[in-house]
Amino acid sequence: MDRQNLEPSQMDGKLTYRHDSIGRIAVLPARCKLGRHALGHFQFRAVVHHGAAHISCLVCIADNVDHSWRLAAGATAPDRAELSEERYLELVLSRGRRALASAGDHGA
Repeated sequence: MDRQNLEPSQMDGKLTYRHDSIGRIAVLPARCKLGRHALGHFQFRAVVHHGAAHISCLVCIADNVDHSWRLAAGATAPDRAELSEERYLELVLSRGRRALASAGDHGA
């Protein structure tokens, strides 16, 4: 099974935060859910509603694949956000491992 074609998950993990002298900052994934694209200033959309953060890769949307991170968030969205390569790396890697395991199951 190609990892691009995985079904969308209900929730990928939890949105992480950090604090500074001004307040709470949401830390968003710096890579798309498939790990193919760096999410720069114009390559993603982030929306928090109903206790979940949805971070969509605008390039993956055009490819018609599972393009949106779904991360459990607090009730109120922070005023600021930043991107992090490291914070969500394990989620990207575990998604790839699940895809490879599923492909092996189908090939047997």
